[in-house]
Amino acid sequence: MEKPQVLVAHERPVIGQAIGRVLAAQGLRVQVLSDGHRVADALKADAWDALILDVALPGATLDELVELARTGLAIPVKAVLLVASVFRRSSYRRKPQRLYGADDYVEIHDLGAQLPGKLWRLLDPGSSELPGMIEAEAVLANVQDEQGGDEGGPAHADRLATLLVADLVLHSGDRLASADTLDEVRAALGPELDAARVTLREVLGPADADPIDAALMALLRPPGEAVEDAWS
Repeated sequence: MEKPQVLVAHERPVIGQAIGRVLAAQGLRVQVLSDGHRVADALKADAWDALILDVALPGATLDELVELARTGLAIPVKAVLLVASVFRRSSYRRKPQRLYGADDYVEIHDLGAQLPGKLWRLLDPGSSELPGMIEAEAVLANVQDEQGGDEGGPAHADRLATLLVADLVLHSGDRLASADTLDEVRAALGPELDAARVTLREVLGPADADPIDAALMALLRPPGEAVEDAWS
């Protein structure tokens, strides 16, 4: 059976990429975009099972994109979820006053707790909810099994670090509203990042590099862009 395909659209790459990593770990095929016009093009170019759409996404308007997903395609998108968020100090908090035909919405501070479960219930009503850190925990269990008592290599560290950071971003995303630089992102997520480092050391042992910080930088940097461009 082919994996469901999900289009994730968020104005902040760190949030979009975090959603993408978590959903990919749950067995979904995911593409992440940060502009409404590119979302419209992607919807027309391929068949999608789900659309996760930031209400503050620049480019095409929210109602245009939801209408396109629902009625403007040969195969309508089965599940449409809105993400209510704001990520600039000069912006006001945006919460959808109506759903524009979407199935549901998730507040930014509830992404980690609610988004995967809501999405899976729409895609497969008979599926059970996937709570909390289950994605990272599943990878952690696999890594421990694969190690066979050894410390594991860089691939293990990178894989687990990516999931740990993605999960903590989704559970702490509302704190990024006032973060305009990479240093401010690190400061906003400091305790959670330190906890992830402890988890990684406990499983894989000490490392010369910092896979957690590398994973954070990867989420902040869209393909082909510098880290700083994600916060311009």
